[in-house]
Amino acid sequence: MTLTVQDITTDHQAYAAGRAETRKRMIPVRAERRVRVGDILVFEFENQATLQYQVQEMVYTERLSDPSDVEHEIEVYGRLMPTSHSLTATMFVELKGTDSVREELRHLAGLQNALSLEIDGETVAAEEIRGPDEDLSVPSETVSVHMFRFPLNDEQRDRFRDPAVTVELAVDHEAYSDSTPIEGATRRSLIADLTLR
Repeated sequence: MTLTVQDITTDHQAYAAGRAETRKRMIPVRAERRVRVGDILVFEFENQATLQYQVQEMVYTERLSDPSDVEHEIEVYGRLMPTSHSLTATMFVELKGTDSVREELRHLAGLQNALSLEIDGETVAAEEIRGPDEDLSVPSETVSVHMFRFPLNDEQRDRFRDPAVTVELAVDHEAYSDSTPIEGATRRSLIADLTLR
């Protein structure tokens, strides 16, 4: 799966005319791919449709029209494209009290290194997707939004694609430990991401 400049319109007036309908169409798609783990963590698994929508919204709201600017947005969001052997997700830390957000995030320091898929009891650690300009030798700061890739080998991928195999999205941090099964419509949607291409 790839996104190209041709997939994105820079005719802002035309997009505005159908924007409400596009948003209405995307709400159930994104809801089906959302997994809540515990009280404050929400994961949205990405695919071509969700990423194209995000790029299109960015191009529209920023009023971008130069193809090079559109290409830049595609490169930024394209890092989150799933592959035949990996799933990707954006994690949102939903903290309610704005006064204590920094303190709570400090309490959760390192949370982004404590995520995994548990496939039939086997742990597949999440890999944080970081910006191209970030120094990967320096640990990232724990913030309210992080992006992840879950790389799978052939055996893990095949087990994930078997609905009879138990899969959980898990967090194992000293200050926050919980897990949620990935099943039903969400599982079917993610299995489609792992189609050999």
